[in-house]
Amino acid sequence: MRLHNILAKDFKILVFSSNIDAPEKVKLAKNELLKTEGIYRANIDLDDNENVLRVECHPDCSPNIIEEQVARLGFKSSEFRDY
Repeated sequence: MRLHNILAKDFKILVFSSNIDAPEKVKLAKNELLKTEGIYRANIDLDDNENVLRVECHPDCSPNIIEEQVARLGFKSSEFRDY
């Protein structure tokens, strides 16, 4: 089992809008994202009207990888580029 609470010295936070809108969907998406190499933490804010997905990851982690994984689960996400 990988430990996801150990962060690299340098990491970045990627922020996305999403259509992940229920607690069971959050659990599914978060569990799958945390299986990805280089992703340390994931959080989805159901109180925000854009269901904001925040991902703490290695600096080399691509937003496209996260968007593709979210899409494979049947959800949509779009990176906030100005965050």
